[in-house]
Amino acid sequence: MTPALLADADRSGVFTLAPEHLPAFSAAARQAGVKEFRVDLADCRSVAAVLEKLGHDLDFPDWYGANFDALNDCLGDPDWQPLPALAIHLGGLATLRAVDADSFATLIEVFLSAAEYRREEGCAFWLLLDTPARGVPLLPRA
Repeated sequence: MTPALLADADRSGVFTLAPEHLPAFSAAARQAGVKEFRVDLADCRSVAAVLEKLGHDLDFPDWYGANFDALNDCLGDPDWQPLPALAIHLGGLATLRAVDADSFATLIEVFLSAAEYRREEGCAFWLLLDTPARGVPLLPRA
């Protein structure tokens, strides 16, 4: 993991990152000036709880409605985090996947959509999951 990779919007997106690789990612992110958020969702037993916690921990605006559309709008809103590079680490999504696979899949779709929008806007947007998901590759090492 290099700071140059993390500053490259074209290579950013949604990836799976094993927890043991998080310290190396964070060190490179600090060097690259990437703002990081960490959200632990392990105690969330429903999609409503996941959406509520995301809104709280990511400090979304007051208008955030804790639903999939509002999540997509907030993640893609350049006014929410108007930075050239941003990383969000999401831990504990295995709980949601186990109790509500359909909502887990929809959540992944929202993340992929928001990451694509941010990438098109030139923002290096890294959304890192500790849980494998269909259509989400492992984070590249270089």
